[in-house]
Amino acid sequence: SGALLGAVIVGGFLLTKSKPVWSAPTEAFPFLATFRATENAHGFPQNLLVRIAWQESRFRPDIINGETVSSAGAVGIMQIVPRWHPDVNPYDPIESIEYAGEYLAGLRDRFGGDLQLALAAYNWGPGNVSRALATDLAFTEYPAETRSYIVSVSRDMNLTGRLV
Repeated sequence: SGALLGAVIVGGFLLTKSKPVWSAPTEAFPFLATFRATENAHGFPQNLLVRIAWQESRFRPDIINGETVSSAGAVGIMQIVPRWHPDVNPYDPIESIEYAGEYLAGLRDRFGGDLQLALAAYNWGPGNVSRALATDLAFTEYPAETRSYIVSVSRDMNLTGRLV
């Protein structure tokens, strides 16, 4: 019989190595304590907020300090848009991480516990996601950036949900 790479039979069960969950890059290390505490406080999988920050800012100093602003006006490590979120200092990485965790938890709750829908809302806005759900908009009709965002984060974090 042929061998399966990354698989072993234990007690009659075939156990395969699953894809490892994404690991925090070294650029995230100065913020890991805050990421871990925030992820734990909101019941998120380890590294979910780190992965979102990577998607948002790549931990680039010019983005974190606000030198570089996105076309949507988002700034900081978690790419917060100040006009939509006036109660947080997006230039303070610690405050931004904690705020983003609370905001994502609220989005997760709003969308029935589905982290993929919460990710879509974090990227595209909760109003847009609510309208998409109300009109049964197909995932393929979501903006390309939002689709890519959800697929990339979900793949790296082994997330499943309503969208992918």
